[in-house]
Amino acid sequence: MMYDELNVGDLADEFGTDQRVLAAFIETFAPRLVHDNKFTASADTMLFVHIPKTAGVSVGKAFHSTFDRFYSIQWDNIGPSFRQATRRASYEQSRSSGRQVIMGHFGWPEIQLWRNHEMAMKCGAIFREPTARIVSNFNYNSSAAHPGHEKFIKRFPTLESYAIDVDLDFQLTKTVGFISSFEEALVKLTKYYTFLGLTERLSASLTHLSRSHGLSGIKEHRENIGKSSVAPLSKDILALMRERNHNDAKIHQLLLKIYDF
Repeated sequence: MMYDELNVGDLADEFGTDQRVLAAFIETFAPRLVHDNKFTASADTMLFVHIPKTAGVSVGKAFHSTFDRFYSIQWDNIGPSFRQATRRASYEQSRSSGRQVIMGHFGWPEIQLWRNHEMAMKCGAIFREPTARIVSNFNYNSSAAHPGHEKFIKRFPTLESYAIDVDLDFQLTKTVGFISSFEEALVKLTKYYTFLGLTERLSASLTHLSRSHGLSGIKEHRENIGKSSVAPLSKDILALMRERNHNDAKIHQLLLKIYDF
């Protein structure tokens, strides 16, 4: 593999990881280093973790016309809905060929269902700069576009009240569960995922997914775009969000580097 423009040794120092761990991560997810059809199969199922406000709705629309079967998880009934989709997808995969995707706001606990039953899986997710994601999610949930906006506003009248409630490192916790080091996150992502994209590089991400997984016709759609934050964020709120999303910021920075080199 050619890492000339990345300099893995320097990157390992910058992100505080073992060089071999970082090299394995880069080889798995860097668009320039993943050969065509590396993750292609005639019959498989991808578990696509839809992290809120990372262009997931837009991607989901594209997936409807890309995969042979699309299973959407109910956002307000995740556990039972995921189990039902898993049962159907695993059955269909056992009896016929076809590319399938299960997509929704599920996360690491639901992925364990596939691990516990020792079923082959490919996982995917799209990350976003954490501060922008939190602001976007707050704006969307407090707008009339969200069915539960009235309850949301009563519970979180301000961005600060919401930012304090969002789980630490929400995006990594969603995709790989609790971690005790950033390096551990890289190891788990490399082991269980075959695709990681970026909201800020959505077109390039979908092109990479198409090419690496042998999926044709994935086109970028732009939907469900929440209103922008009107007032500039205060230094205190910015500091709060950065302090609570340290590793999310690191994975986002690392993915930017490997997408842009």
